[in-house]
Amino acid sequence: MKKIILSLAVLALFFTSCNLDEQSHNQMPLDGSFTIDKAEGWMRAEYIYMRAYSAGSYIYTQEIASDFFNPMIDYGNREGSEYRWDWNSGSPFVDIWAPAYGAIAHANLVLREADALDKTDLDASQIKLLSKVVGVAHFTKAYFGLKLLEFYAPVYNAANKDKYGIMLVDEFNPTGDITTYPGRSSVEESYNWVLNEANQALSLLGSYPGVVGSEELTVDVVKAFKARLALYMGKYDEAITLSTSLVDGGKYPLCASQAEMTALWTNDSGQECIMQLFSDNNSTPSTNDPSYLGYNPSNGQYRPDWIPNVWVAKNLYSTSDLRFKTWFKTGLKVSCSLGTASGMTLMDKFPGNSTLATSSTAHLNKIKPFRIAEQYLIAAEAFARKGGADVAAQSYLDKLGEKRDPSYHAVTATGDALLEYIKEERVREFIGEGMRWFDLKRWGDGMSARPNPQLAALIHTAGSNGPALNMTVAPSDHRWVAPIPIDELAANPQIRDQQNPGY
Repeated sequence: MKKIILSLAVLALFFTSCNLDEQSHNQMPLDGSFTIDKAEGWMRAEYIYMRAYSAGSYIYTQEIASDFFNPMIDYGNREGSEYRWDWNSGSPFVDIWAPAYGAIAHANLVLREADALDKTDLDASQIKLLSKVVGVAHFTKAYFGLKLLEFYAPVYNAANKDKYGIMLVDEFNPTGDITTYPGRSSVEESYNWVLNEANQALSLLGSYPGVVGSEELTVDVVKAFKARLALYMGKYDEAITLSTSLVDGGKYPLCASQAEMTALWTNDSGQECIMQLFSDNNSTPSTNDPSYLGYNPSNGQYRPDWIPNVWVAKNLYSTSDLRFKTWFKTGLKVSCSLGTASGMTLMDKFPGNSTLATSSTAHLNKIKPFRIAEQYLIAAEAFARKGGADVAAQSYLDKLGEKRDPSYHAVTATGDALLEYIKEERVREFIGEGMRWFDLKRWGDGMSARPNPQLAALIHTAGSNGPALNMTVAPSDHRWVAPIPIDELAANPQIRDQQNPGY
């Protein structure tokens, strides 16, 4: 694919500008040779892909498209098309197609070179390292394969198993011969491909135990990923086994105070993180904040682009919930071209780690792709969905809730009411982290857009933004499956007639 090859070329230019002798977290040798001495550098590129495409617009556009926020009058149409669900093949939603396949292509290159490496004189430690490098490559394929499925395929179920999934690419073969480019496999084949890659990663990373805040892949990271995948695939017993193995025993303790929550979300302490990707002042991630706060320290004004709706800002959390106290600012005076409004609540989940940027308003924090809180909620949802296990589901909700809120009351809901509570708890826990849009998709809930803004007078309602404020999106709407970008269709004749319905 043209864009895949281009992404690798750009990556090569970036890496070859580095000091290759240091082999830091953001360097990889690309001099045409794969040696055991340089293998770890090649592996670092996989983490760079994960950090790059698990942050920034790849995350916050999903939040803007969901039912959390409305735009301020001065927002300048930033992320406006996502807010209005106005995407198409020429202007796609969360365009991760080419980046994901670029990451998969690199992983396939690593696998090819590792397989061809002469291993005759390698000692035990080098064999172990090579196994890790290969395991990380397999995980990269699984990780980005699932991201592609989240956006470009219908959810995994019996009705959709034969519909189009993704292209399954297992060889590094950059070529201009378009007749060799792959077509899209089915949803079932695609999910099983992701599962197979994850299983291979798990077998190869077994000697790398999980540690809190790990910057690298461990066996626990793969288990966390597989638990997420099992939930998506409706394999509830497997999801329970994997998630509870990570939760039970307390290896990854939940924050027990606001001070610990602040240390995690401001200073990136790593607590609760099964994995927290490396960053430093020379190798920073993209921000997950598209101007939720809009604070200007020079004049003390708050001029955000996006304001949380009343159901989030006022009704979702109790005032004693540590998440609300850490991630939101209340009683603020917000300014815009129409004037000011007092008593506003704004989200500040990504306040910025001062060690990652000199600007106090950069909102740069380390990326946290796998947190233990997700595993509590995977366990709860899997128990609730398998039937006859509501008490077990309640227990995992209670274990999480008791740490999050000093005034927490034990869950007594059962059946459908219990599932609704779990869904609401996922909102409380993951707001801003890019999970809401796909959760609504996989639950088949549709979306009732953004009613009841905090202050309607300051919300941008001109033109097409007005209808967007009260729009509803049915679960059958074709836009829950994103369009394949038009240039990808043009570059690959095998998928030219495999565009998703409605585009």
